[in-house]
Amino acid sequence: MTRFFDTVARWGRSPAFKLMLIGLLILVLLIPLAIVYGLINEREVRAMEVRGEVGRIWGPPQQITGPFVIVPYSVRVESTQGDKVIVQIVERRAVFTPERLEVTGDVAAKSLRRSIFEVPVYSSKLKLTGRFEAPRVSEIAEDGANVRWRDAALVLGISGVSGLKNAAVLKIAGAKDVSFAPSLGLRTTNATGIHARLADAGPTVLSDAATQLSGFDFDIDIAVNGSVSLSLAPVAKTTTVGLNSDWPHPSFDGAFLPDERQVTDAGFSARWSIPHLARSVPEAWIDSEAGIERLTPHSFGVQMISPVDFYALVDRATKYGVLFLVLAFMAVFCTELINGKPVHPVQYLFTGIALVFFYVLLLSLAEHIGFAAAYLVASLATGLMLALYIGQVVRDKRVGYIMLGVFLVTYLLLYIILQLEDYALLAGALLGFAAMTIVMFATLRVDWSGGSAKSISGEA
Repeated sequence: MTRFFDTVARWGRSPAFKLMLIGLLILVLLIPLAIVYGLINEREVRAMEVRGEVGRIWGPPQQITGPFVIVPYSVRVESTQGDKVIVQIVERRAVFTPERLEVTGDVAAKSLRRSIFEVPVYSSKLKLTGRFEAPRVSEIAEDGANVRWRDAALVLGISGVSGLKNAAVLKIAGAKDVSFAPSLGLRTTNATGIHARLADAGPTVLSDAATQLSGFDFDIDIAVNGSVSLSLAPVAKTTTVGLNSDWPHPSFDGAFLPDERQVTDAGFSARWSIPHLARSVPEAWIDSEAGIERLTPHSFGVQMISPVDFYALVDRATKYGVLFLVLAFMAVFCTELINGKPVHPVQYLFTGIALVFFYVLLLSLAEHIGFAAAYLVASLATGLMLALYIGQVVRDKRVGYIMLGVFLVTYLLLYIILQLEDYALLAGALLGFAAMTIVMFATLRVDWSGGSAKSISGEA
């Protein structure tokens, strides 16, 4: 029995037991690490809420869809109920896209600050020019009757009409200018925007005796405020778009990337040219089949992004938290074995909590001074504090200096990994493999069943 208790006691003092205890501590520290991860998500959600609040005041992300020509007409629908034949007159609308559309625009961007959050916003001046061919309702609705040409309208979808900053006017070559009215004037769509009655343009487009709209060239100038992004839809048979801006950090997205782009510190310029064959949408349809929103999936444009999304960087840094805990604990463990001065599990726990709190410090500082400066301050503060603490624990200043070097090199490598982005996984895997190799060979002579530090250091 005495021998059994001696064996248990020797196992309790063995490096293997200490290593297992360290592994258990790492698992326990996953709880506060998960809490920190949730805190990061909470702050990121709050930043998105601020973007929404600023968007409601200044202007939301803008989606420009159109213009379209909408022609209302009615059809005769017969149905039977028992022996009775019921005849209904149903109103429908034919939707026609332009033959060509050219959009040019200047986008003046800046950042608005609300509390500690910055939101990119812009003021855009867009010119839409193009041509509509004479619409033929009979080509898409054979049962069409009583076409109400005088109620035909040109509509322009704008996702955030609150961002409009001038009274938009429809200019038609050889006709009177027509002011746009609020809403799309359509009951069958959830889209928002503005519309102009084509009959108000005069006989060039629609004469009093005419039973058909004439083809016409159009010109529309709009000034619209928005935030974060500006998108357009390729509505015409040939759609060309050119945007210029003073924002130096664009992110081109959507269904089509620009054919030409130039990005400098002074801003960007981009050009798109999109034929109708590149989108699976017809040139005309009936609104009972689909609304103008059917072109939204084919939209393209630009986002005004921040040069560094520190929430994403802190989030990625936190995902390496377990690897960081393992590296730090292994460094302390190897120091303990080599010097023969034990470190209590509670002191390991304190070290782990400090390593986890590094991410809280990083997040809170990044919201005020940016990610790079926050990372420098947080890593230096955490590294110096832990090096001093471990040096005092083992009562050896040299160990403190060694640990300071270990922490600073590890934080530096983590920062490099975060900047690599595309190669972050590879770099992290190589770092972990290298660290594991060093630990394995540094502890090659350890008697894991109860060896002493003297046997490691070569002492008798």
